[in-house]
Amino acid sequence: MLCVSSCEKPSHKRHIYETIPDAVTDVDGNHYDAVRIGDQVWMKQNLRTTRYADGTEIPQSTFSSSNTPLAEIKPYRWAPNNMDINVQKFGWLYNWRAVIRDSIGSDLNPSGIQGICPDGWHVPGDAEWTQLTDYVSSDQKMRCWPSADFSIAKSLSAQTDWNPAFDKCDVGNDLSRNNATGFSALPAGNAEFTNQFVNMFDWAYFWTSSYSSNAGAYVRMIQSDYEGVNNITKHISSGLSVRCVKD
Repeated sequence: MLCVSSCEKPSHKRHIYETIPDAVTDVDGNHYDAVRIGDQVWMKQNLRTTRYADGTEIPQSTFSSSNTPLAEIKPYRWAPNNMDINVQKFGWLYNWRAVIRDSIGSDLNPSGIQGICPDGWHVPGDAEWTQLTDYVSSDQKMRCWPSADFSIAKSLSAQTDWNPAFDKCDVGNDLSRNNATGFSALPAGNAEFTNQFVNMFDWAYFWTSSYSSNAGAYVRMIQSDYEGVNNITKHISSGLSVRCVKD
């Protein structure tokens, strides 16, 4: 059959979500799967190293006051909910100084900051997180509400450990519908300079390498009772989760 232009089928962009088993090992010997989402390759688990790639240790469990001068905030890590048993699944919580190490931060894409990440990987900047969420939201199948391009949090969140939520597009509602991308975000909560460990099972926070202002850096947040991915800032002394991106 001879087909003219009116017979042609419309082309559709093929979105890529591919799990890569045992993609990287950190200096402590921890193994991580990765997930390819579009042109990016992200760690599938939260970082749980206690050392930088050169072997330098990251100290555990010391809080800095919100009034501590920026230059005096040192690198630290905490166990989620202050319980070491949580680290294997949820990773460590790191302050921003630990994450970027000696850098002043970066807004580039890619960020160019290895920081706390293994060799061959780097800390994603705000622009790289935006690339991730824009890519996923451009795929209508990944939206809980097809007409709402922001409703992608379920597609990025793990099928376990989230507290229940009421609305059908909330992350915590029917966990079996989560994680279509394989990103597997987990609600490790956060550690704060007030000596508090809060929001475990409710919120997932991820540092970017990008400094904002007033002692803050950009963060991506997913919460159990919301359908979107929030772009917020947190004080750099806060303890949050980290995902690395392949160079």
